[in-house]
Amino acid sequence: MTKPSPADAMPWVGLYICVASLACTLAMAADVFLGFRQRKLWFPCRFFTINAASITLIAISTKIAVDLSIDGDNVYEGEATYVTLIFLTIMLANSLPSLGLMNDKELVLNTVALCILILTIIVNMLIQRIDDSYSFEINVLSILLPILLIPWPFPAALTVSASRRVLQQRYKELHRLASNHQEMKFSRKGLIRYVKKYWMMTETGNPQFAIACSPVSSAFGVICSLYACTSILSIISQVLYAPNIQNNKSDYKWSISAIIILQSIGIIVGSIAPIFRCLTTTTHFNLSKKWSKHNINVFRVPKHWTQRLQLWKTSHVPSYVPGRHRKKVFRNIRNTILNFCIALQIMIVVVSNIISVIPIFLLILFSYCYYFVKSCLKRFKEEPNACNSIMTSDIEEYSGYVLQIETDVKLSKRILRNVLNSITRLLNESEEKEPRNLMKLLEKSTGFNGVVEFDNDQIPPLHPQEIENCWSLVVVTLTTITLLLPNISNGHINGLLASMNEGLHFVRHIEESLNSNDDLVKARKAARHVWTDVEVDRKWLQIDLQKKAHKGKTSEKILQWLGDEAVKIVIQFKTRKNVSLDHSLHKFIVASSMYRISQTILLHCNEQENWPTDEVLFEFISTLIADLLCACFTNLPRVIAMKCHEDAIEKREDSIRIAAQLLGRSKKILKMLKARQLPNLDMDSMAYIDKWQALSMTQIPNGCSAGIQSVSSSSNESLVKAVQKKDVKLG
Repeated sequence: MTKPSPADAMPWVGLYICVASLACTLAMAADVFLGFRQRKLWFPCRFFTINAASITLIAISTKIAVDLSIDGDNVYEGEATYVTLIFLTIMLANSLPSLGLMNDKELVLNTVALCILILTIIVNMLIQRIDDSYSFEINVLSILLPILLIPWPFPAALTVSASRRVLQQRYKELHRLASNHQEMKFSRKGLIRYVKKYWMMTETGNPQFAIACSPVSSAFGVICSLYACTSILSIISQVLYAPNIQNNKSDYKWSISAIIILQSIGIIVGSIAPIFRCLTTTTHFNLSKKWSKHNINVFRVPKHWTQRLQLWKTSHVPSYVPGRHRKKVFRNIRNTILNFCIALQIMIVVVSNIISVIPIFLLILFSYCYYFVKSCLKRFKEEPNACNSIMTSDIEEYSGYVLQIETDVKLSKRILRNVLNSITRLLNESEEKEPRNLMKLLEKSTGFNGVVEFDNDQIPPLHPQEIENCWSLVVVTLTTITLLLPNISNGHINGLLASMNEGLHFVRHIEESLNSNDDLVKARKAARHVWTDVEVDRKWLQIDLQKKAHKGKTSEKILQWLGDEAVKIVIQFKTRKNVSLDHSLHKFIVASSMYRISQTILLHCNEQENWPTDEVLFEFISTLIADLLCACFTNLPRVIAMKCHEDAIEKREDSIRIAAQLLGRSKKILKMLKARQLPNLDMDSMAYIDKWQALSMTQIPNGCSAGIQSVSSSSNESLVKAVQKKDVKLG
């Protein structure tokens, strides 16, 4: 039996390289798909970004380039090395905009890691050349060009800090301008204008957008178009010469061909984003004499490209360098290195400008032809277009909220029109996803009485220190009670659950934006945990709701049983040991809420002449939920405005998108609330359910007393006294 050699495992190493290459290709394809779907033809990086995971995948997929055992005389291995270097260049070009969303620490760590990988590849390539393991049949330029292109992302990385600082400063100025508005209340048109202003700031002030429209990105687009053509030829040659794979003497055997084909496909897919970014850059600004002068002047280098290096050059010498002479030597060496880096930076920008001139000249030629044809057609037909006039007025209104690093030239109307079209499209798509089930529930509400009626002060507390209520906890508790009511059809129950699911989407955004103190955060987390169990498993604190509801108990007995169970859980919270504090606290919060609400409903029913039927009780609780949700939704305009503004530049796009989606989906909700009179509460107090509950019935607009009178809570009182004696404490 022959002993297996390391060479026998090489095909599996090749397969490992194929898997890594496929992962990178799929991530780049996902960014391309998302860019087309959102109609952002500058393709922001969401999936294929420069981070620890992607650098690891890049290192694995480029193993061929660092393999010193590669035989240059082997046609397959030589071509694989060439394809790998191009694939690396394409991946760097693809992930270039992702540098814009990194803070200084992330930028340094990721750039250093990428630099180490690239230096390793270049050094290995040089060792192969010195060792003469490479055949001269391989075109030296074909290997040299990708190696020269590989360091190009680093000049863009050096501009990130300066670009972000400029964009952030201008964003703050425009934020002050946009936020100088009167209180919008429930004015949908006012909210739309407000969202559009911040959408324009966010889209044009995106650091990824700034890098995607840079000369380096544009140059990458021109080069990638050439590489994509060569990759198509490479795939064709591999398919045509597939029968000769048996004569392949490479240690990688059959996997070498798979590597070439997969990475060639990756080059083609990965070239789409850089090519479109190049076209976007070319049409980025208004075509004018000033724009043409700036772009045709290839030796013009904006100051933000060298600003970081200049700052390092003028920084003081570290104090740990001893002696005047040593400090002088240190400064001279540092400045010499930085001067070389500045010269290299300028050279790369100039070369990028020269390459970018190619599509610029094509654009100028195309523009002259387009305007000539357009002027000819105007002689024969000219009809005013209402849509165009509206879009033109919108562009004029929102163009003042454009963020740019260089303000001497203006963005093209096409870019501004695309930005406004994207937010209009998002609003329309969100309107189509209106919460229909929720609206059916809200129609049961005629005022805000339920905010006062859900809890009665006459109910004795389970603990001297009462928990703070939050919107989600109360409505989830009320919904849980409805699941226990007998003689209620599944259609009504499922309809209420569907309504709650849609309503909690809005409630959570409101609470996360406005209810930030620790007690309310704990209550919100408890509500989220219990809602998952209620919705999915029909369980409340591990108690099967459906089984308990079908044991022949009346609604009165069920409400009494709920109160008893809640008290038992509170007692267990104090007496049990060796349990998770967070889990026990959540159970305590949920049980305390259930006790007060269930006993309030019990009191309400007892004071009626006859105990209400199950259907009437279900409608009563549903109306309470609807009133509570309406009261909570009065905070929606404020939350939408808050979501528009986000200080962190990395989170800004997601935040404004959420604001637009909330505005679109809440169209009918805002219309309903606009017709209602609000209680006399200030804006801050309206965010808290306890502030609403503190109002009297006379302070609720169109409110009327439910006539709840004092009735003994009998069987619960002994248990309540037992709890108070044990001095149960939160946490």
